[in-house]
Amino acid sequence: MKNQNNKDVELGKFISLILRHKPEVIGISLDKNGYADVKELLDGINKAGKEIDIITLERIVKENNKKRYCFNEDKTKIRANQGHSLDVDVELKIAEPPTMSFR
Repeated sequence: MKNQNNKDVELGKFISLILRHKPEVIGISLDKNGYADVKELLDGINKAGKEIDIITLERIVKENNKKRYCFNEDKTKIRANQGHSLDVDVELKIAEPPTMSFR
Protein backbone atom coordinates (compact mmCIF):
# COMPACT_ATOMS: atom_id res chain seq x y z
CA MET A 1 0.00 0.00 0.00
CA LYS A 2 1.45 3.35 -0.97
CA ASN A 3 1.28 6.53 1.07
CA GLN A 4 -1.65 8.77 0.29
CA ASN A 5 -0.87 12.02 -1.49
CA ASN A 6 -1.57 15.30 0.29
CA LYS A 7 -4.74 15.99 -1.70
CA ASP A 8 -6.16 12.58 -0.77
CA VAL A 9 -5.25 13.11 2.89
CA GLU A 10 -7.02 16.49 2.89
CA LEU A 11 -10.10 15.02 1.19
CA GLY A 12 -10.03 12.07 3.61
CA LYS A 13 -10.15 14.43 6.58
CA PHE A 14 -13.09 16.29 5.03
CA ILE A 15 -14.90 12.99 4.34
CA SER A 16 -14.25 11.97 7.95
CA LEU A 17 -15.81 15.22 9.20
CA ILE A 18 -18.87 14.58 7.03
CA LEU A 19 -19.36 10.88 7.74
CA ARG A 20 -18.50 10.95 11.45
CA HIS A 21 -19.74 14.32 12.67
CA LYS A 22 -21.37 16.84 10.33
CA PRO A 23 -23.07 15.54 7.17
CA GLU A 24 -25.04 18.78 7.06
CA VAL A 25 -21.83 20.64 6.08
CA ILE A 26 -22.49 19.48 2.51
CA GLY A 27 -26.28 19.16 2.81
CA ILE A 28 -26.59 15.38 3.12
CA SER A 29 -27.87 13.03 5.80
CA LEU A 30 -26.85 9.58 7.00
CA ASP A 31 -29.17 6.62 7.43
CA LYS A 32 -29.58 4.85 10.79
CA ASN A 33 -26.48 2.74 10.10
CA GLY A 34 -24.32 5.75 9.27
CA TYR A 35 -24.35 5.30 5.50
CA ALA A 36 -24.39 8.20 3.06
CA ASP A 37 -25.40 7.93 -0.57
CA VAL A 38 -22.14 7.96 -2.58
CA LYS A 39 -23.53 10.17 -5.37
CA GLU A 40 -24.88 12.71 -2.85
CA LEU A 41 -21.53 12.67 -1.01
CA LEU A 42 -19.55 13.31 -4.20
CA ASP A 43 -21.95 16.03 -5.38
CA GLY A 44 -21.87 17.72 -1.97
CA ILE A 45 -18.08 17.66 -1.71
CA ASN A 46 -17.73 19.10 -5.22
CA LYS A 47 -20.29 21.83 -4.46
CA ALA A 48 -18.24 22.68 -1.36
CA GLY A 49 -15.35 23.57 -3.68
CA LYS A 50 -13.29 20.40 -3.33
CA GLU A 51 -12.68 18.23 -6.36
CA ILE A 52 -13.49 14.51 -6.06
CA ASP A 53 -14.80 11.69 -8.25
CA ILE A 54 -15.63 8.03 -7.62
CA ILE A 55 -12.12 6.88 -8.57
CA THR A 56 -10.57 9.25 -6.01
CA LEU A 57 -13.10 8.20 -3.35
CA GLU A 58 -12.39 4.50 -3.97
CA ARG A 59 -8.65 5.18 -3.71
CA ILE A 60 -9.07 7.08 -0.42
CA VAL A 61 -11.14 4.22 1.06
CA LYS A 62 -8.69 1.57 -0.14
CA GLU A 63 -5.48 3.36 0.85
CA ASN A 64 -6.53 4.72 4.23
CA ASN A 65 -4.16 3.07 6.68
CA LYS A 66 -6.71 3.15 9.50
CA LYS A 67 -9.53 1.62 7.40
CA ARG A 68 -11.78 4.53 8.33
CA TYR A 69 -14.43 4.01 5.66
CA CYS A 70 -16.31 1.20 3.95
CA PHE A 71 -18.72 0.88 1.05
CA ASN A 72 -21.80 -1.31 0.96
CA GLU A 73 -21.70 -4.27 -1.44
CA ASP A 74 -22.59 -2.37 -4.62
CA LYS A 75 -20.67 0.78 -3.64
CA THR A 76 -23.77 3.00 -3.68
CA LYS A 77 -23.35 3.86 0.01
CA ILE A 78 -20.38 4.69 2.21
CA ARG A 79 -19.86 5.14 5.94
CA ALA A 80 -17.21 5.76 8.53
CA ASN A 81 -16.37 2.61 10.47
CA GLN A 82 -15.81 4.27 13.86
CA GLY A 83 -15.58 7.44 15.89
CA HIS A 84 -19.02 8.91 15.24
CA SER A 85 -20.29 11.77 17.34
CA LEU A 86 -23.68 11.10 15.72
CA ASP A 87 -26.07 8.41 16.92
CA VAL A 88 -25.62 5.64 14.34
CA ASP A 89 -25.61 1.84 14.51
CA VAL A 90 -22.55 0.52 12.66
CA GLU A 91 -23.85 -3.01 13.17
CA LEU A 92 -20.98 -4.36 15.20
CA LYS A 93 -21.38 -8.03 16.01
CA ILE A 94 -21.34 -9.12 19.65
CA ALA A 95 -18.59 -11.65 20.19
CA GLU A 96 -17.38 -13.68 23.13
CA PRO A 97 -13.77 -13.05 24.07
CA PRO A 98 -11.51 -16.07 23.63
CA THR A 99 -10.78 -18.14 26.70
CA MET A 100 -7.24 -17.86 27.92
CA SER A 101 -5.31 -20.23 30.05
CA PHE A 102 -2.37 -19.11 32.09
CA ARG A 103 0.31 -21.70 32.75
